[in-house]
Amino acid sequence: MKKIIYDLGSGNGDNIPYYLLKSDLVIAVEAIPKFCEEITNKFNKEILKKKLIVENFIITTDKGNLDKEFFIHKNKNILSQFPIPKPELRDHFIKTKLPSKNLIEIIKKHGNPYYIKIDTENYDYEILSELFKNNIFPEYLSVECYKNEIFEKIINNENYNSYKLVCGANVHTKYNNRILSLENKKIKHSFPLHSAGPFGNDIDGKWLAKKNFKFLFSFANTNWIDIHCSKFDLPNKYYLPIDLMLYFNKKILKKFLILILIIIFIVIIKFL
Repeated sequence: MKKIIYDLGSGNGDNIPYYLLKSDLVIAVEAIPKFCEEITNKFNKEILKKKLIVENFIITTDKGNLDKEFFIHKNKNILSQFPIPKPELRDHFIKTKLPSKNLIEIIKKHGNPYYIKIDTENYDYEILSELFKNNIFPEYLSVECYKNEIFEKIINNENYNSYKLVCGANVHTKYNNRILSLENKKIKHSFPLHSAGPFGNDIDGKWLAKKNFKFLFSFANTNWIDIHCSKFDLPNKYYLPIDLMLYFNKKILKKFLILILIIIFIVIIKFL
């Protein structure tokens, strides 16, 4: 079966080199014309070979594919969004009108997904809900999780029982110069800053069972987290990624270590 990856919210294309290695076809969907121009210029050969298709639209769950208001961030284009920004943040955005396309129509046009990455700045829950409502459950799925509703939507879906977490802030350091196993060879690949990083079994560690994943997620203390799900990989019911738990709680860990050192120092002084 043809492996199709959907990069929903592709930005300037930082994820695309990796996705091209892992698929037969990449569908990059991005609202901002400037980013789409960058992708087209950067990957012109892949587009001509029909390995990459760029869809320059706002992704929506609406019917009609009309031009819609979109909010481009004045300083950081990657923070641009389709939903109306909060009133206190509105001055940071420029309102414009851009063409839109329905999510399900895009998938029907290009084919069933092998992997879908969702990162659309405050519209992720709506996209995730639309996929599930239309019984679209790719083999691998990831979504940026910045609110509890997204977590609940995923954890309560019966089609997925294996999970991993990727922290966006350290992708470029943790997954630098990684050896990737492709179908016929192994290659070295580095993930750039602001990329979504690896998916599937390229992510460190074993797949977590639901109970352990809930426990791990309770430690999370950053908004820049991607939840990854697998439809077919089996979870290890005993596994917990200690490195991630320490990463989430490094401030607490530092305080704990300082406290231990103080106690040791006091004990030494007492017996001298």
